[in-house]
Amino acid sequence: MNKKLVLFGPYPPPLGGISVHVKRITPFLEKENIDYVIYNHGYHTQENVIATKKKLFWYVKLLFLKSACVFHFHQFFFFHYFYYFLFSKIRKEEIIVTIHSERLLDYKSKKKALALYLLSKTKKLTLISVSKNLNVFLAENNINSIFLPAYVPPSNFSEHRREVEGLNGDLFLFSVWKFTPKLAKDVYNAPLVFEFLKRNKEKLTMLFMIGTKEGSDVKYLEKMLISYGVKDNVKLVFDQNLVEYVHNCRFLVRPNLKDGYGVSIQEAMDLGVPAIASNVCERPKGTILFENNDLDDFSKKIEYVLNTPKQDLLIEKEELMYHQKLIDLYLRILKK
Repeated sequence: MNKKLVLFGPYPPPLGGISVHVKRITPFLEKENIDYVIYNHGYHTQENVIATKKKLFWYVKLLFLKSACVFHFHQFFFFHYFYYFLFSKIRKEEIIVTIHSERLLDYKSKKKALALYLLSKTKKLTLISVSKNLNVFLAENNINSIFLPAYVPPSNFSEHRREVEGLNGDLFLFSVWKFTPKLAKDVYNAPLVFEFLKRNKEKLTMLFMIGTKEGSDVKYLEKMLISYGVKDNVKLVFDQNLVEYVHNCRFLVRPNLKDGYGVSIQEAMDLGVPAIASNVCERPKGTILFENNDLDDFSKKIEYVLNTPKQDLLIEKEELMYHQKLIDLYLRILKK
C-alpha cells in the first residue's frame, strides 16, 4: 500500500464532533498500518498532525502535493464545494468528503442548487453523509452518498474519569460545541433546557459542557442563566471531553432543533447513561425521543427516565461499528 491517506479537518483542541472523530480514528488507522497525515484546520501540531492555522495557503498546497494520496475532507464551509470541484480537476486521486450536518438542506434554493451541481461534477468522489435525512435528499437529487454516522468509540472508556462534587439533586448533562446567541436559540435549543431546569431546580442540577470557550459568548450565557434563575443549578465545564464526565450524570439531553445524528448520545449510552433527544433526525437506537421543541413531552420523557431502571432504558442500545466501515472504505480505496 504505497498511497498515503490525507485527512483535512479540525483536530483537538478545541473539542467538537468533527475534531473528536478525526482524533479517535487514528488508533484504528495505525492498527491497519495505514500511512496517514492530518492537516488540522486549527493550531495544534504533533506527529502526523500539521497545523494549518486556518490559512488558505494550505488549500493551495494540497493541490500540488507530489506524493500519491487519497484525500478525505471533512466539510464545514460552503466554499468547500467549489474547492472539491477544483481539486478533482487538478488532481487525479480519489476524494472522500464527509458532510457532518444537515446545513445543506437549509440553504436557499439557488445556493442549494449550486452545491448539488458542484458535487455532481466533482470527479472520483466518495461522499459520506452522517445524516440519513441528507443521504435521502442527495439520492433524490441523483447524487450517490454513503450513510455513515461519524461515531468512533473512545479507545478506553475508563481513562481519565473526572468526578463532579458539591452539587445538589440529580445531575444531568447538556453538551454543546460552542455557545453563541444564534447557536443557543437556533440549533441547541438552550431556552427549552433552561426553562425545564427552572421548573425543576428543586430536584435537578445540570452539568453544562461547552466544547470551546474561545468564540463562546460567556457573558450572554451568564445573563441567560440569571434570567431563568438557574445559575446555582448549573455547573459549567469548558474545553473538556464529555466521556470523562458523563458517568456522573443520570441522563444526557440533546434537544437540538437541527442535527445530523448526535455522537454524544451514543457516547453516553455506551457508558451506561440514558440519552434523551429531539426527533429531528435519525438517532442511535435506544435513544429516548421527544417531540421536537415540545417542553411538555421533553419533561415527560425525563420523568420517565428518572423512574425507570437504567437497564430497561438501555436495552435497545446497539454496539456500533461505523468506524470499522470507514476503515474498510479507506483500505479499499487505498488498494486501487
